[in-house]
Amino acid sequence: MAGLLLLVLLVLLGIAAWIGREAAIQFALSRLHHDAEAIITSIDIDAQDITTPVSPIYRQPLSGHYYLVRFDDGPELRSRSLWDEPFQISDATPGPPHFWLAPGPGKQRLLIWQQHFEKGGKGFFIAIAEDVAPLLAAIWQFLWFGAIASLVAVSLLLLAQRWLIRRAFSRLDKVRADLREIREGDREEIGSDVPAEVRPVVREFNQLLQNWKQHHERSHNAVGNLAHALKTPLQLILSESRKRNLPAIEAQGKRMQSLIDHELKRARITGRSTAGRHFSPKTDLEALVETMAALHQRKGLQFTTSIDAPERLRLDQNDLMELTGNLLDNAAKWAQKRIRMALKAGGDSLSLVIEDDGPGIDENQRQALLERGNRLDENHPGHGLGLAIVNDIVTLYRGKIEFDASPELAGLRVVVTLPLDG
Repeated sequence: MAGLLLLVLLVLLGIAAWIGREAAIQFALSRLHHDAEAIITSIDIDAQDITTPVSPIYRQPLSGHYYLVRFDDGPELRSRSLWDEPFQISDATPGPPHFWLAPGPGKQRLLIWQQHFEKGGKGFFIAIAEDVAPLLAAIWQFLWFGAIASLVAVSLLLLAQRWLIRRAFSRLDKVRADLREIREGDREEIGSDVPAEVRPVVREFNQLLQNWKQHHERSHNAVGNLAHALKTPLQLILSESRKRNLPAIEAQGKRMQSLIDHELKRARITGRSTAGRHFSPKTDLEALVETMAALHQRKGLQFTTSIDAPERLRLDQNDLMELTGNLLDNAAKWAQKRIRMALKAGGDSLSLVIEDDGPGIDENQRQALLERGNRLDENHPGHGLGLAIVNDIVTLYRGKIEFDASPELAGLRVVVTLPLDG
């Protein structure tokens, strides 16, 4: 933009300089024409001489004003100002007047005007010249001064434009700060105290944000609501299948029952999380452990937690609650009495370790845990989706999950590592 503006100014400046040059040359030509008329009037055609004195400037040596008269029959009259310097004219053939620029004595630049005349039946050429080097130098000086002035003007204009734009956009700093707080999970929407020009955009964005959250919550709650609605009809199906001795239908009904129980448990695990909020390790995990203890209160499990992390992490609360909840739920199903959870976040990664004192899993079977719907023990409740969901979340965050034996509790140890992008 700056280059284009400067180019336009330079083009306009060049046009102005060209117009000034042409106007100055035309003005000089008009003076040469007047001097030529005075010289013609002073010529004695019979004596082939100038009998009336001309302007003194044509008698000063190398004054920059010169004339030459050449008669058709040969004689030539030169101004005294030429001294011994040569003075060339174009081919002496009759025709309309014409002019041109040519080098002169020293560093002079001559504008030469020439025309053929007849007087008293005799023909002659007259060429008259003026040094226009100072005039052309003044025009070039004007051009350079204009170029520098244009550059300065463009620079000042761009600085003023930058200041005005910054001043105008500084009013949007509050909007930017609100968006940052929304990203951090500290705000629900952009404040309405914004410039009138962007208020409609802010209003539409807040409405879109609200609609997205409502849609997310409705989608999240729909599964739990559906599971609750299916429980009663499913109990009737199981009851009828037992009365009529239909083991196949009863088996499928029990499988459906486990699915429903899982979704209800999942709703309870993530029920305290909010869509779009960031994960607060200490607060969220303490609440999650309380929920797990309540879900498995018959087993009287002992949960030990260790949290070494900032107050808030830029990870979605809902995702981390579901990931950790599924891992704790899986550990609670197999544990005898003890479950230990350790979370550490720092630098560029988060590490979550969950251990139990259950029977553990054979090394050759650990990878199969991540396959959707795969269950290694049909005698325990569940349908094999919990760890597959965990694996989906870990993959989404470009992390990794590992299984091995707990060195202290002797059961299964799950290690999840997630990158922290800032």
